[in-house]
Amino acid sequence: MEQKKQTPLSGLNGNALRAWGLMFLLMGVLGRGILQNQLLGVGVLSGQQLLESIQNSRTAMFMATAALVLQALETCAVPIYAFLLTEGFSHTGNFFHYLARIAALAVFCEIPYNLAMGESAFAFSSLNPVFGMLLSLVLLYFFRRYEGKSLPNVLIKSVVLIAALLWAAMLSVESGIPLVLMVSVLWFLRNRQNLRTLVGATASIAFMIFSPFFLAAPLGFMTVHFYNGDKGADNRLVNYLSYPVLLLLFALVSFFI
Repeated sequence: MEQKKQTPLSGLNGNALRAWGLMFLLMGVLGRGILQNQLLGVGVLSGQQLLESIQNSRTAMFMATAALVLQALETCAVPIYAFLLTEGFSHTGNFFHYLARIAALAVFCEIPYNLAMGESAFAFSSLNPVFGMLLSLVLLYFFRRYEGKSLPNVLIKSVVLIAALLWAAMLSVESGIPLVLMVSVLWFLRNRQNLRTLVGATASIAFMIFSPFFLAAPLGFMTVHFYNGDKGADNRLVNYLSYPVLLLLFALVSFFI
């Protein structure tokens, strides 16, 4: 009997979502690392010198505007990776192997991230966004372990959430606090899709208390909305190495500017 060919699902699979998230992350590196830090000289020039440069040069004005737009689009990666993380956590067969992979990726990305941002290799004034994923995974572990609604469980989850937020703040993890909060929202509303999208998009705007650039973050939920439930082809090597490799390419560009 001839088997029917499966019709591809419409929408975006997990790999496509990952590609969108990666693109948004790299927009931020381009905006802050290349345009802002390298070409405009933010952090090197004084505020007055920078203002005069922008006022006297259309090119500088264009780069400053582009840098701001790209930084706003970077925030769209937060809801996408928060969603992917909760999905991955829900379906992983071995949490500790998953945690170890994310931990290794976070450490491996740090030097390329610093270089891509135009800083020295060991300038740890802030940590790359993957450390936010690492904190969020630990948070999800405790959320699931103490899933009940009893008072002790609620207290434990509250303490762990506060601890994760404090660690994100103390370590200056890039977008760490918004990511931890977004993961919390998506986890507790994981079985209520429409409400999850509404609350998540609203929370994205509320994150403007951390940065005005989060005004664009709800666009990330528009991408998540088209997720079709299909994981896509499983290629861990590509999934885990694409970000650090692209960071190294940006670092090379930054070096030759």
